[in-house]
Amino acid sequence: MHEGATLGRRFTTLRAEPHDVPGVDRWVALDARRDVEVTVDILTSLAPGAVRQAAVRAAQVRDARFARVLASGRENVGSDRVTYVVTERPHGVRASDLIHERVVPPRVAGAIVGEAARALQVAAGQGIHHGFLRARAITVADGGRVVVSGLDAEGELATQAGLGRGRTEQADAAALAHLYLALVTGMESEQVTVPDLPDALSLGAANLARAAIAGTGPDTLAQVAAAMGPPDPAALRGLRGSLPSLPAVAHEEPQEPHAPIAVSPETLAAAEHQTELSIAAAVAAPGVAAEVAAERIVAPELEPGAAVDRSLYASPEEAAQFSRRTRKAVERERDQPLALDTFEEINEEQNAGDDRSVVQATLEFAQRHLPRNAPLDAAVERAQDRAGRSGPLSTGPLLVGLFATALLIVGLVAFNMLVSPVPMDGLSTREPDYPAYTFSPAPLPSASPSATNTE
Repeated sequence: MHEGATLGRRFTTLRAEPHDVPGVDRWVALDARRDVEVTVDILTSLAPGAVRQAAVRAAQVRDARFARVLASGRENVGSDRVTYVVTERPHGVRASDLIHERVVPPRVAGAIVGEAARALQVAAGQGIHHGFLRARAITVADGGRVVVSGLDAEGELATQAGLGRGRTEQADAAALAHLYLALVTGMESEQVTVPDLPDALSLGAANLARAAIAGTGPDTLAQVAAAMGPPDPAALRGLRGSLPSLPAVAHEEPQEPHAPIAVSPETLAAAEHQTELSIAAAVAAPGVAAEVAAERIVAPELEPGAAVDRSLYASPEEAAQFSRRTRKAVERERDQPLALDTFEEINEEQNAGDDRSVVQATLEFAQRHLPRNAPLDAAVERAQDRAGRSGPLSTGPLLVGLFATALLIVGLVAFNMLVSPVPMDGLSTREPDYPAYTFSPAPLPSASPSATNTE
């Protein structure tokens, strides 16, 4: 990116501006449509697409207390393809111009922090948080309106850089409480103690400050807003003009560096030898320690002007040899890998290089034939990020795959047994052994005489 580049046929970069969040090259640009200066962030983070999506989410929060996101996109600038986000440029007094420079009255500090908390409550109602709230992100306009910049996008950048406390309501509330401590005391918030708090604090503000010092709160933005009191825009009007009247923070003057002290190699060698003897005497057995202590070199007291016996000290050659041996021993202990580190080394060797996957190659081929396709560009970025990310060996997917394969084999065998006909050759056809059928005796029995007489 260079001065005079045009993005979106609308924004022309004017000058670079320093920024305190990694992964961003910040520029001041001119909006040709509105003829005003805007802020252009060129995203250089690990996943610029995720930062751009966070900016799009922040643009959905319709509140005048947030710096409005004007545009975002991807564009080719020269031979580079850049991802950018354009936001409004708030004008006024930044909170970063106040902390560590002025001691802000509790009423003014409470109005700034309370209004920022109420604005963030609106965003939190939509599930959106800042994530990296600090004094640089809060500006007090000349009319008394508090403007919060970098909603959600700076939190995503901080997450990718390993900074911040996460994009949660509790993190934003804690950041506002620490900002209040810095404003009313003029000190670093981590160094503030309860005696440093001014006496003019209200009861709610004092309780909030004590909780922030102890690290026990606040937990919600509503607690911060309630502790700061109702909105007070009158306290913020004309803040720029009242800056010179605020008490200045006294800074310690840097002390002049002392003149360098020259130490001869002989002195260093003697000191190292003395240290080695002391360490050996401390860790050795009692009997051995006494022998080591007896070998300690004690320099005799010399009269002023007497010559120093150089035989008591090691020669420069011996000192250099002794120092190198000590240095090698330290490096050997420091660089000696543990047995468990060899597995990580194997993973690093396997992950070396940047091999493209089939999905990435297919998406890049489609991107070359379909330029300026936002969904396709986002998919290519995700594939490239996934290809560059290290992948340690995980046994979970392997075990799941083996279990699924075994289950499939068992199912196929069972299904084959169900549909296959049963072979009849193996069945037993032997008839059971029943007793032989007995016929009626012949001749048939005749009627009894009594039955004949009755007839």
